[in-house]
Amino acid sequence: MAVTVDVDPERLVVRLSGADRFWALALGVEVPTEAVTSVRPVSRAEAYSRGSGFRLPGSYWPGLIMAGSYVSRSTGRSFWCVHRADEVLLVELEGQRYDRLILEVDEPAEVSRAIARARFR
Repeated sequence: MAVTVDVDPERLVVRLSGADRFWALALGVEVPTEAVTSVRPVSRAEAYSRGSGFRLPGSYWPGLIMAGSYVSRSTGRSFWCVHRADEVLLVELEGQRYDRLILEVDEPAEVSRAIARARFR
């Protein structure tokens, strides 16, 4: 897994490295911290149940990877970078290119708390 999340009071930066850049067809995502409306760890099954939509652009291989931009009429636009983790980070956004970020990070609960501290301090 090659997803890192850097957070400060002004911005949230998601960086992809290695093969994840290839699979997602992106280097990462940067959004203002004030655009975060909610952040929490969720199960991968719950993240999938919220819907992903159509890849635009991105990669999907069942049971292996879901990465890149996905668009759905009902749930909006999402950015995914998830391999096989049971728990992923769900970041919901407002007024940005993406409505949500779904990311596989090493410690989803810890990263979630860091984002919440920066955003809702």
